[in-house]
Amino acid sequence: MTVMLVSGACNTLLMKLMCLQVTAPGPGMAPENFDYPFFQSLLMMMGELMCLGVFAMQSQGGKAQARALSFPWWIMAVPVSMDWTATTLVNAAYVILPASTIQMCRGCIVLFTCMISRLILGRKQETFQYVGVALVVLGITVVSLEAVLYGEAQVMSHPTAPWIGIALCIGAQLFQATMMVVEEKYLDQYNVPPLQMVGLEGAFGCAIGAVLLPLLQPLGVERTSDAIYMIQHSPMVQICTLASMCSIACFNWSGVTVTLNSSATARSTIDVTRTVVIWAVELFMAWNAFSWLQLVGFVLLTVGSLVYNRIVVISALEEPAGERERLLA
Repeated sequence: MTVMLVSGACNTLLMKLMCLQVTAPGPGMAPENFDYPFFQSLLMMMGELMCLGVFAMQSQGGKAQARALSFPWWIMAVPVSMDWTATTLVNAAYVILPASTIQMCRGCIVLFTCMISRLILGRKQETFQYVGVALVVLGITVVSLEAVLYGEAQVMSHPTAPWIGIALCIGAQLFQATMMVVEEKYLDQYNVPPLQMVGLEGAFGCAIGAVLLPLLQPLGVERTSDAIYMIQHSPMVQICTLASMCSIACFNWSGVTVTLNSSATARSTIDVTRTVVIWAVELFMAWNAFSWLQLVGFVLLTVGSLVYNRIVVISALEEPAGERERLLA
């Protein structure tokens, strides 16, 4: 859980730092921000692929290798497609919103995970969990309102309305929550080692990127050649690229491990707690201005998460013992 918290905060901050870098995308061209969400998604998948190498070194013979051989690799196409979509949507929001606002908006993953867990896993929810989700939704509303009313453009060359960034973040969490619940179902059904699952997601993700990026360039959606040129000619972008790949490898490995030992909902809630780290660093780096409205939204998000996971117990919301056993059954 600690690794997930630290590496997750580093990943978000590194991706934001990468987008803030300004350099020329080609010889004789005007400098611009590094804004390549699809290419950045490929970098994330390459980071996840690193976990497969670690898994291969750890599974020389024994039960781990037997489980690896029996696992149907092709089913990873489902969570990887969800992950690709979610990552690309969030990457596109980094040039629109501050990193802390993005992270707070990602708190709605608790809502989506709750709903999808009920639909796919049949997991019933208690009264205090519904109250926790309601507080999270209220917090997201306050944060979104602050961004729309008082948000400033992150990239002056092509400013975009804040509500578009918020919509991208919230839409991404629907796909991310689906991916996490599907992962939990696979882990329960096939007893897959977490490193193998993350590594296979990276392998499938790199395959998707190898097909998708060459198609996007002639269509004018995104020029991967420009992104590569910027990486070659900017030491800071190079550092951000390598560091983000390492951080995403640690983050996804720890995230799947949390899912294996707890649940997808617990993983999504832990993910929300890194918001305070991101917000503090962002304020320290002067990437964002302090806002009382944003603070109120963050408090609501945090309280909702604590109530949902029963870390904060409200006796009036507790079900009788017999009723709770029936719900859990």
